[in-house]
Amino acid sequence: MPQADPNEEYPARSRRTCVIRQIPPSKTVVIAGRVQVVQDRCLLSDQSGSIQLIDSPPLADGSIVEATGIATDDGFRVASHRTLSPSSRDAMSTRRLHKLRANVFREIRSYFDSREFVEVETPLLTRTPGMEPHLLSFETQTATGRRLYLPTSPEYAMKRLLSEGLEQIYQICKSFRDEDAASFHNPEFTMLEWYRGYADYNTIASDTEELVAYVASRTLGATRIRFGDRDIELSPPWERLTVRDAFSQHSDIEANPCGDPEEFVAAARNSRRSNIDDADDFDTAFFKVFLDQVEPDLGHPQPTILTEYPASMAALAKRSESDPRVAERFEVYIAGIELANAFTELNDPAEQRTRLEQEASERAALSAPEYEIDQRFIEALERGIPPSGGIALGVDRLIMLLANARHIRDVLAFPFPEI
Repeated sequence: MPQADPNEEYPARSRRTCVIRQIPPSKTVVIAGRVQVVQDRCLLSDQSGSIQLIDSPPLADGSIVEATGIATDDGFRVASHRTLSPSSRDAMSTRRLHKLRANVFREIRSYFDSREFVEVETPLLTRTPGMEPHLLSFETQTATGRRLYLPTSPEYAMKRLLSEGLEQIYQICKSFRDEDAASFHNPEFTMLEWYRGYADYNTIASDTEELVAYVASRTLGATRIRFGDRDIELSPPWERLTVRDAFSQHSDIEANPCGDPEEFVAAARNSRRSNIDDADDFDTAFFKVFLDQVEPDLGHPQPTILTEYPASMAALAKRSESDPRVAERFEVYIAGIELANAFTELNDPAEQRTRLEQEASERAALSAPEYEIDQRFIEALERGIPPSGGIALGVDRLIMLLANARHIRDVLAFPFPEI
């Protein structure tokens, strides 16, 4: 068999004997990784870490190199080297956060597994995507022309599992929403959802506080993070704030956003800080004021659990027993960023059908694509689902917060439209 030329440009094998993090003292070893030239320093990095190369000849930035030598107090003293793969493109200026991402996934699973949750899987092709009026799904077809969709959330399917007797379930999965890529949104994103039978949204709020602090502590070694110019303490308890109090504290609108809709819209048109058009309906006026004036002030110096949304904005949630004008829904905000959305789940099948039919009417009025109601979801409610709480949490956004990353693409290996 012919022998490989040791000087060939792309050798088939590396002679690496250890990774950088495990270099033994005072022993000649072979390490390998990517070269990064920073000013007058030459670093070699592999998945385990980085080390400065000493006595190395000039190496091309970005190339993958094998180096033989001994570790010293000031770095790795190179006796010889070999290029395994030269780089013909500019080296990445920053390393992707693959390792942090993997650690976050591991600690999420650790948290739920230790609390006897069952990890589940639901389909990534469905006949019935979410019915929310302003959400658009990606559509595909089978070879026979059957129309299917990528899910905007696994919610309907997970609630069907609750009807089968599973009481504590969670899932980390891909979800899809046909919206423009932006700082905090990728059309394909990673969602964490969990549900508890015989619980409500107060229990889910406690779960969320504990989970986020747990993941931060286990991945960063601390519960205090810095995002932009803000220091955020993630340890519980977090701030609880109703939607009504949030508007009262942070906006120039005096009307109750959870009261009479026409009164709120009339008051919003007099806002000095938000531009409300005469044609704007309640939902539009609400979100204009919320996004302009309220949201930026939420979630610092600690996360905010924003509760008691207008009942019209929670088609899958129970109404409050003490005030039917509001729903048992909360959202989590950290440093002005929406992280999660939770409900005390509606489990009345007749009421749920009525609300989904209303959403279908709203979609038609907006000329949005029409989706059929998920009859299997309704049938699951008819079989019976216990009083439950559930939540959807954006994993990519959580990683952004932990990494102090300003754009979602910075925490994705393949951000849109690079796929």
